[in-house]
Amino acid sequence: MSGPSQHHPSVPSQPPRTASHLLAITLLVLALIITASVLTVWIGLRYLTQGVSVNVEERGRGTKAVSIKTPVGSLAVNQDVDEAHLGLPIYPGATRLKEGDSANVNLAFGDEAHLRVVAAKFETPDSLEKVKDYYTNRLGSEVTKLVEKDQRGETVFEIKRKGLEKVVALQEVGGKTQIALVRVAHGSAETN
Repeated sequence: MSGPSQHHPSVPSQPPRTASHLLAITLLVLALIITASVLTVWIGLRYLTQGVSVNVEERGRGTKAVSIKTPVGSLAVNQDVDEAHLGLPIYPGATRLKEGDSANVNLAFGDEAHLRVVAAKFETPDSLEKVKDYYTNRLGSEVTKLVEKDQRGETVFEIKRKGLEKVVALQEVGGKTQIALVRVAHGSAETN
């Protein structure tokens, strides 16, 4: 006896698990990227730390010179500041204020970018007017801008040329005249 054929409903086949495979692949790629990044940073830091040298030198009178050299550049800071470093005349008879107010800073990044900042503060019992006359005569036509009294009450001489800025700021403090001298040179070639 042959009975009616029984027809069994077909069982739908399982859809391929592509979504879960894509998620697993994405997570694996992300883990590889993170691992490679951490490894690169670690190797880079090892390279930099092995190529870094720090030198501290006592210069007398309680001053120090510090230099740091790395594979990407160097930094040198010292408190030795004189007229040659400043590229500006120091008022005759003026005395330097405390050593912490003077610095000679050099930054170098390869052969291309250089920045040198030299700054010092001095004081004289001479009047502000007398000191101003001295700098007016000494700096002459080099001055690109003169501000008689800025917002802090300073008389400021500015000299700006390509890659070089110099500032002389004068201020009367306690019956004396304070003189701030600053020189900023940047670029590959530096001159006074």
